[in-house]
Amino acid sequence: MKDCDRDIRGYHRERVALTASQRQQLKDRRDSNRSRLRSGLEKNEDPKPKKSVSQGSYAMRTVIQEPENAYDIDDGVVFTEESLKGPKGGEKSPLDARKMVRDAVHSDSFATPPEVKTNCVRVYYNDGPHVDIPVYRELEDWSGNTSYELASAEWKQSDPDGVNDWFKRWLNRKRDNGQKHSRELIRLMKSICKNRPSYSLPSGFEITVLIEECYSLGHERLDVDLRYIVGAVYDRLCSNLWIRHPVVDGEWLIDSDSEHKTRNLRDLLKTAVNDLADLDLPNCTRSRALKAWRKVLRTDYFDDEIAEAEKEEKAKSKAAAAALVAAPKPYGHAGPINPV
Repeated sequence: MKDCDRDIRGYHRERVALTASQRQQLKDRRDSNRSRLRSGLEKNEDPKPKKSVSQGSYAMRTVIQEPENAYDIDDGVVFTEESLKGPKGGEKSPLDARKMVRDAVHSDSFATPPEVKTNCVRVYYNDGPHVDIPVYRELEDWSGNTSYELASAEWKQSDPDGVNDWFKRWLNRKRDNGQKHSRELIRLMKSICKNRPSYSLPSGFEITVLIEECYSLGHERLDVDLRYIVGAVYDRLCSNLWIRHPVVDGEWLIDSDSEHKTRNLRDLLKTAVNDLADLDLPNCTRSRALKAWRKVLRTDYFDDEIAEAEKEEKAKSKAAAAALVAAPKPYGHAGPINPV
């Protein structure tokens, strides 16, 4: 396979992964939102939360660069069951719990006011990012065991830490097995989808679950691992388009109502597998390999390198042709002498 490891790493570093300043910006947004929530709850004489829980791609550190800073930060808040009861013991409804959080984070400085969604409260920042705040209550049974429920259309069994714990266990297991590119592969696969905005494709979490299922080999080169995971996810989707939730028993992330998303991804990856077959050709040039990656990743990042590679390849081809013309003939200009 033609070696493009340096190029794929450069693309991931410059066009896909967050910079240090971008990560700090998201952290600042999360922290300021937490402070606003707590001070707002106190001001409104509402219950104090027990804890906040970073979730999603922000917690997993698989966020990718977004145009116009359209970042999604998931940061859940947990209250005790008792704190969400009224003075006569009546429980807050899930909608009331979300409205309470919405009122606490409201600020006149927002161009778009915070919004109560079905499974969270969404806070819109004027410069692009938004913070989703799922609201949970913690229940404790007679033996001290705790469980959690999400304030959705109704109180729904959930686990605010479950996905984070699942991801950490998988990440540690892959590292122990020499498969060290887990986060890079998630980000790169997400970028393949993100660069095709007109397609209806799986979410970042659904992509993460697919890669968790399929990443079973590891290589020192990132381009080799990316090529492998493209083929492995394609094969997996050829056999089954559904995706099971890795933590919630009996729940499907992709089922019959949404399998068009994984079908679209399967078809997209089929084309990618065929395009990347060029990398195995014995006469595959650097420019041809980069063109294959450019097509799969749908980026102009490699354009300068392709132009430079084509220039070098053309110069080498001319030099080789000139050397062939200039090479001495074995019998001189007259050709061989016929024996008498």
